[in-house]
Amino acid sequence: MTRLYTFRKKERLCSQRFIGMLYASPQRTMVFPLSIHWTFVEKGVLPCRLQTVIVAPKKKLHHAVDRNRAKRLMRECYRLRKQQLIDILEQQDKSLILGINYIHNEVMSFQQLSNRFDKLLPLLINQLRQPDSQTSSQETAQ
Repeated sequence: MTRLYTFRKKERLCSQRFIGMLYASPQRTMVFPLSIHWTFVEKGVLPCRLQTVIVAPKKKLHHAVDRNRAKRLMRECYRLRKQQLIDILEQQDKSLILGINYIHNEVMSFQQLSNRFDKLLPLLINQLRQPDSQTSSQETAQ
């Protein structure tokens, strides 16, 4: 039995190669203060179906305590909602890498950030469900 509300080490994206590939891909969506980048990868390349990197850049949040708080809040919001994404990926039999970026220069409260995640996730799910010729061509090129 897998635990639904966890964010384990194997679910975290650490590979520099995959991170570079993620931010080079054109697939992205945004709901202020969050920006999400994603790309599909070949099945079996990742240790799990969905790997995620969470970023709070120093350029926007100058103090480390602010960056750490923003990342902690984003991880918690993501952890509570990631099962929806995993269900979609299992239906489509695909693997995905995901980058969540915080693009505001002040740290929002958990409730505000949670509301933004609630707006952002349906947008992402709709875009993942759409058959996109660019996504399938990119998947075969790798």
